[in-house]
Amino acid sequence: MISQAFADICNEARVAHRVYLSLYRSDSWYGGPEEGGWWGHTTSVVAYQDFPSVEAAEAAKVRVEQLAEQLTKDAERSYGDLCLRQIAWCDARGIDDPNTVFGEVDGHADFFVQVEGELGSSEHSDDRHYC
Repeated sequence: MISQAFADICNEARVAHRVYLSLYRSDSWYGGPEEGGWWGHTTSVVAYQDFPSVEAAEAAKVRVEQLAEQLTKDAERSYGDLCLRQIAWCDARGIDDPNTVFGEVDGHADFFVQVEGELGSSEHSDDRHYC
């Protein structure tokens, strides 16, 4: 679904100079309780398209940013719904702390768009081990 929506926006692109318009997803995750709790992030390319020029990629970027904004809103809503369901389940059973049943929740995904000469230049993953 995400890949098709991205491709629909970028369908007129032609490969020439390897300029990429990339749609990224960044996920936050709970690392652990050390030092009062810490979080990490993993960011990866969800979809991309080659463009013949930076100008052509920038022109398509506006529409893909709208897609990224909607995907982020959907992820926020889905995350909120999950938290509400978990709280309601615990409330119905007299459990005060949902984390004791479900563990620490990781958070919602964020989506963003990048025009780049090197595909995946914004990908990264934080260390999942406490140092």
